[in-house]
Amino acid sequence: MDDEWAIRFEHAAKTYAAGSSARGDAPAAVDDLTLDVRTGEVLVLVGPSGCGKSTTLRMVNRLVEPTGGRVLVEGRDVATLDVVELRRRIGYVIQNVGLFPHRTVAQNVATVPRLLGWDRTRTRARTAELLELVGLAPDRYARRYPHELSGGERQRVGVARALATDPPVLLMDEPFGAVDPVGRRRLQDEFARIQRELGTTVMLVTHDVDEAVRMADRVAVMSAGGHVEQLATPLDVVARPASPAVADLVGRGRTARLLALGRLTRDDLDPATTAPPDAPVVHVGDELGDVLDALARDGVTSAAVHADGVPVGVVTTTQVLTALRRLVAPSGSAAVDA
Repeated sequence: MDDEWAIRFEHAAKTYAAGSSARGDAPAAVDDLTLDVRTGEVLVLVGPSGCGKSTTLRMVNRLVEPTGGRVLVEGRDVATLDVVELRRRIGYVIQNVGLFPHRTVAQNVATVPRLLGWDRTRTRARTAELLELVGLAPDRYARRYPHELSGGERQRVGVARALATDPPVLLMDEPFGAVDPVGRRRLQDEFARIQRELGTTVMLVTHDVDEAVRMADRVAVMSAGGHVEQLATPLDVVARPASPAVADLVGRGRTARLLALGRLTRDDLDPATTAPPDAPVVHVGDELGDVLDALARDGVTSAAVHADGVPVGVVTTTQVLTALRRLVAPSGSAAVDA
């Protein structure tokens, strides 16, 4: 196996029964998809409803059986594997979590370890470890039932359950969609921390472009039939859409997304300006949006820039705009659209 990838789609296809289209032929939910998911990365599938992104995800654990091509996980064709064993080796998180209502939090997290025959001591230790990992103190939450938890807490339990046996691959289908916006942001941050710590390969489906660019190492923008319009870093997708479909998906929020994705560098500093004594302090590596917020909050046009606690220059509102243009086109020749 090529250890640079954990999941591979080789001309994968899913066609449903004929008769649902006007001509009576079979529509292809996914048609001839070739795509790799690198080991340890977060690959996010994003696109409009009906484009095949959830079908693509579910072909990995055979909740949807491919009708053409192959899907491989860690070098093995999933069609040749026992489906129960396959699913036990792949974590799966969905929007509404699917916790067992009559089981406690600890019992829910321990579902797969018990199916695999782990002893009680090992299961209890792993459950406590995972609850700590997702920010739920075991002594407070282990004996609670799902109805006693908030939506965000239930989602955390779902993530812990999916990670119980340390699966090499984690599939997530609109995992935070049922959580309020503030809770969603916290969950995204928490999950990003967990993924960095564990190094798990994650394939995530969302319809939310902001969630995609916030969480992904790479984004696959999809259109009807599971066609990949663009596969690139979040910055490239937002700054340089590869097709009209991608540009339309990025939409009017493009500048705000660039502010969140871009980072202040030494090259962005203005060598000809001196910051006033009471100027705010920002840092090399800060998000451009945070730099702009600092300038706007204090009602000033320049801020002192530090690196490792040492002053290294000044940034102005003009330099922030210049940095945005740099993100879109390194030559500086392209304008930024709001």
